[in-house]
Amino acid sequence: MIKEIAIFNIDGEKIGTESLDINEKEKINKDILYRYVVSYLANQRQGTVSTKTKGDVSGSGKKPWRQKGTGRARVGTTRNPVWRHGGVAFGPKPRDYRKFLPKKMKEKALKDALISRIMEEKFCFISIPSEITQPKTRIFANFIKKSGFSDSKILFVLDKANEKKLTILKSLRNINSLCYCYNDQMNPYDILKNDIIIVQKEILLNIKKTLGVLNV
Repeated sequence: MIKEIAIFNIDGEKIGTESLDINEKEKINKDILYRYVVSYLANQRQGTVSTKTKGDVSGSGKKPWRQKGTGRARVGTTRNPVWRHGGVAFGPKPRDYRKFLPKKMKEKALKDALISRIMEEKFCFISIPSEITQPKTRIFANFIKKSGFSDSKILFVLDKANEKKLTILKSLRNINSLCYCYNDQMNPYDILKNDIIIVQKEILLNIKKTLGVLNV
């Protein structure tokens, strides 16, 4: 199936299209997407939280009173979890939450995430002129408004090799509804999390490599 991807200029006007040949028979594997998202979120966890058990808290471990004959409940130590200032029972300890996925599974997840946004017509390219030499948030805020993406969460994918990348980055980072990444940082979680994917036109070749449609 040939999908026509819109190309916008910086003024929010549609200036053309780019054809991508999407294989209809290749179904999107939701299980792989789910496993990627789970592993991605798990890998963001630091795992540094720690609580003290009754053996870690300061204080005496002496038995406060004898076992029988006082009429009170039996207690072994004043630092037991039931008492104030006692330790924590079964509390969290430092651990590694990382989950590992095979390289091919990650590549498949990225490909399927892109295809899902392309099929939903929530993917487009943008042509940024070289005249932009100073960071100006207003330029991209007007682009979002005129292109009709004001009510959407947007992922902006930048060309890492582009000399203007810092200028563009500084222009984008003050827009609340928008997040950004470079082409080599693009991942399925960010693609699925955002409503609209806007990609610099210079990254077209990378997108085709990812989708396996270099023959188009």
